Amino acid sequence: MDTKTIFLDACNVIAAQLDGFEIYKKGQRLKKNSPDKDMFFEITFESSYMNAPSHIMITPNIAIYSKDLKKWQIEHTKNEFSNGLIYGSHLGYTTPHNTWKKWNVAGLSFERSVNEIAGNIQKYVLPIFELFNSKENAIEVLKNNGTKFNKYAEDSLGPIDFLLCCSDKETSEIFFNNFIKNSGHNKKIVSFYEKLKTEQEIDLNYSEFVDARHLKLAFMNNLSIDNH
Repeated sequence: MDTKTIFLDACNVIAAQLDGFEIYKKGQRLKKNSPDKDMFFEITFESSYMNAPSHIMITPNIAIYSKDLKKWQIEHTKNEFSNGLIYGSHLGYTTPHNTWKKWNVAGLSFERSVNEIAGNIQKYVLPIFELFNSKENAIEVLKNNGTKFNKYAEDSLGPIDFLLCCSDKETSEIFFNNFIKNSGHNKKIVSFYEKLKTEQEIDLNYSEFVDARHLKLAFMNNLSIDNH
């Protein structure tokens, strides 16, 4: 079999071990809706153009989206390409691997790799998706723990859009300030936030660095930074 066929076989063998997901793109995209049908969860599989018969790589990614958030983002950022993303990560960053992990599914590695990927999704990813089965629970989790969904997941400012859309200002500020307090770049964040006060125009669709767009959105929604 060619490398593309083996890669797609791996995607589908993984999918067969996960319940309740719809399969798209010949197995490269798996999707499940939350009970309220607003939020939905995706697992996607990337490969590499450098694949060879002995080296067929697969990288699983996870994402959580909201249809309501997509509408809110389009309205508030004037970006018609907004997608309603609440949270996204690579599988490796939510597991003990703690890195952008790629798996080889060529030859004798196939069975071991697909079983390990499916096992990691079941153990570490599906519990994250379950936290978002209701907006109320998702908001409470983000307010109290940020995106530290388990001891391996990294803290992310990404869900600030979701909280501004679906919760109140107080909740958004608690999440926002907890992220800043725990960030290794809090001085840079605070300095940038202060600089925004002097800007005549703020472009929400340009990001000077990671999280700059989220900081701009927080600023334009009048979130305050505590003295840390």
